[in-house]
Amino acid sequence: MIRGLYTAASGMLVTQRQNEMISENIDNLQNPGYREAEASVEAFGPMLIERIGGANGNASEAVPIGAMGTGARADRIAIKNAPGLMRHTDEATDLAMASPGFFVVQTAQGERYTRDGHFHLDPQGRLVTFGGQPVLGENGTIGPLSAEFKVSTEGTVTDQGRTVDQLRVVNFQPGSLQREGKTTLYALAPGGVAATPVARADVQVSQGTLEESNVNLNSQMVKMITVMRAYEANQKVIQTQDATLEKAVNEVGKV
Repeated sequence: MIRGLYTAASGMLVTQRQNEMISENIDNLQNPGYREAEASVEAFGPMLIERIGGANGNASEAVPIGAMGTGARADRIAIKNAPGLMRHTDEATDLAMASPGFFVVQTAQGERYTRDGHFHLDPQGRLVTFGGQPVLGENGTIGPLSAEFKVSTEGTVTDQGRTVDQLRVVNFQPGSLQREGKTTLYALAPGGVAATPVARADVQVSQGTLEESNVNLNSQMVKMITVMRAYEANQKVIQTQDATLEKAVNEVGKV
């Protein structure tokens, strides 16, 4: 019975973590380039159950009964890379990636990656993120640029007829990235595979366009209802186990 309490409690912790992810996804529904996050659920290792005492009454002989589950956990966050809807803004500094991959930006902690193309020009004319981090090209930071700069479909940045740089676009294997804080910046996860440059012919950049988040509100609401029901079910299991344990202690123990 005690083991049943721990199993149900672990299920409640899993659903609590899932609910946190759903809430974060809904909070960032309007955040350009945001990638939906989902808690990856896995079971703890099963335990082999044995009965003491063999068929011939040998107390030293253990008879295997079978495996018993010991609960679940949600210790990893999966980032979904499905594309979001495209929204035209007609702002030259807004860039959207219509192909797989991430823009590369420079931060104080090193290179970071984003799908949020809501950029602008800083006082030095460099292309930077909303937070002021420089966007990187193949030759480093991009700029200085004038307000008339152009970005081609394959990511080539030109300004007043001259080629300035080529946007760096990289991609990752699933599970290689982790979100950094509440922003749309991502860092390489521990044990993740390093970035792979995307070939110029495979890059599709749209200037004057933003990619919306890939969060589907209807889907998140359905998941929230499912998670709440799972939480209530585990809660009911704990209440039942507690009532049974109370009877075992207060009533059966008197016999």
